[in-house]
Amino acid sequence: MADIESIVFDQNEEELAPAVVVATIALLAVFLVGFLFQVVGMVT
Repeated sequence: MADIESIVFDQNEEELAPAVVVATIALLAVFLVGFLFQVVGMVT
């Protein structure tokens, strides 16, 4: 992933930065939701 991100940033920071940020937030959101479901499942 680091290599892909480096290439993307090298080509066009201003245009692609928002897309990278949105993709990163989406991945983190999915991970957090899955983690929360696991915690809730353990508690209940």
